[in-house]
This record gives sequence, structure tokens and C-alpha cells, in this order.
Amino acid sequence: MNITSQITRRHCLKIAGIAMVGAWTVPAEAKHLWTKARKNFRLGIFANVYRKLSLEEATAKIKADGFRSVITDFNFADVRFNPAAPDWDAVKKVRASLDRQELAVAGLYGYYNMVAPDAEVRRKGRERMEFLLANWKQFGSPHVTTETGTFTTKADKGDSPKNASEEGYQELKREVAELVKLAEKSGAVINIEVSWRQVIGTIARVERLLREVSSPSLKVTLDPANFFRPQDLPNTKPMLEEMFRRLGPQIVLAHAKDVRMTGDKLEYPPAGQGMIDYLTYLSLLAQLDRPIDLVLEYLKSEDVSRTVAFLRGVMDKLP
Repeated sequence: MNITSQITRRHCLKIAGIAMVGAWTVPAEAKHLWTKARKNFRLGIFANVYRKLSLEEATAKIKADGFRSVITDFNFADVRFNPAAPDWDAVKKVRASLDRQELAVAGLYGYYNMVAPDAEVRRKGRERMEFLLANWKQFGSPHVTTETGTFTTKADKGDSPKNASEEGYQELKREVAELVKLAEKSGAVINIEVSWRQVIGTIARVERLLREVSSPSLKVTLDPANFFRPQDLPNTKPMLEEMFRRLGPQIVLAHAKDVRMTGDKLEYPPAGQGMIDYLTYLSLLAQLDRPIDLVLEYLKSEDVSRTVAFLRGVMDKLP
């Protein structure tokens, strides 16, 4: 491709990006979002997509698929790690293989039901979270993400009237505050991920939690798909703008998946196969203008190349 055709293509992409943004106005200080995205975004993936492969096969495939970071529980076909009986040699093997492929650890998988009615379930989840907070340096990332959970006894993602209650919020806040103290001691960061059927299920709730448990060790993993109830799907764009307006400074990690309704069922397909306005999402993410991992999830191996191509295509449309 000659220089003239490159310039023409770049000009066309900028025009297309502006057209697709539509009524959303880019502030003067947020110009050149394409440049900011290229500079700051680090594309990552949940490594469980590759867990059936051997460690060396998996890391080589992750790199070949275009990723620069992973979220992993350090389990592959030939390497297993159990926090209840830690094998640090396994962690070293995984870290060394990632290093050889120049792959960073974007964050650690701390997910558990923080308000589980079953005390034993809650205890086991908390113990694993405490273990990750204490030992994050060996795993390669200070960021430990968890959703907040639900008071239902049916399933971790099931709804419960207590989730939205003040009593439920206060119980959750106590759990978070205790963990934040541990995170502060070790230099770790707990990233709360909002999910609408859980205790922290709205922009207002996570904003309140960040205000009331104020600490540099408490931040946000943003997964926009988790905010949208069925009735919100026609309005993803203004909700995205509100998320970034109210939570932007606290966002340290971002997820990429989608959301849609199939019949009366809410589904979470790979990015680009649902109703999220990804041009708006990546535009707002680029406006943060700081390094951030954009991590793909809810994928099968056959979805990877198409989803990576989709996200790169959206990035090319940024003004």
C-alpha cells in the first residue's frame, strides 16, 4: 500500500468513525481517540479459553491470536494450581511461559459470592480472596477482581429481594471493608465488578461503595454488559456515558463481551454479537487516556479471531 492510499484510508476511517458516533459529541480534549486507544489499550483474554491445551501450546496460541495480556487461574492441561494446596513451582512455570510470549497478567480471578447465605461457601471464597491479596506479587498482578454476590440460595447469579435492601448493602460493605484493609497492607487492589442481579448491581451502588469504603485499594473492573437489565437494552449508549461520567476515574480494568435478548432470555455473547454500542464504549474508554487492559470473555475458541477482528475494526473507526 503506497503513502497516498494509506492517507486516504485513514481519512475515510476517521470520517466513518465520526459518522457512527452520531450525536455523541467528542470534547476538544478527547480528540485523536484512535491514537489514545492504540497507545493505551492492551488486548487481553480470559485464559480458560485455552485451558485444554498444554501450558506452552496455550501461551503460544494466546500470543498468536493477538493478545498481550491474560486473566488466568494458572490452570492448563499439564499445569494445575490449587490455592488450598499451593504449588509455587506451577506458578513459576506459568509465569515463565507467559514471559517468553511477552504476555502480562492483567488481573487475578478472585470471584466469589461475598454474601453467600451458606457460611461455608462464603468462608472458602473469602479464604481464596485473602490468599490472592497476600500473594499477588508471585502471580504478577495486584488487581484481584470479584463480583459482590447475592443472598439467594438458588444460584450465585440468582436475584434476591435482600440484594437491593439497605441491610444487604451494609452486610456487603462490611465484607468489602475488611478485605480492603488486607489489600492495603499488601499493596493489592480489589476490583469490584457490577452485576445487576447482585448486591452491587447499579452505577449508584458501586459509586456509593467507593465513596464509603474510600481507599486506593478499591477500584472498578468495568463490564458494561453486566449493568443492563432487559429494559435497558434500547438505551445502552446513554448508560455507557453515565458509567464513565460517574465511575471513570476508578476504572482500572475493562471487559469486552456483549448482551442481547433471545426470546425472554438475557444472553451474553462475544463482543459484537449483541446490543452494546461498542464505538461509544471504546471511545469513552480511550478518553480515560491511561493504560488499561481490555479483556475478552465469554468466548469459545472458535469465536476468538472474529471477536478480535471486530474490536480492531471498531478501534479503526475511532476519530
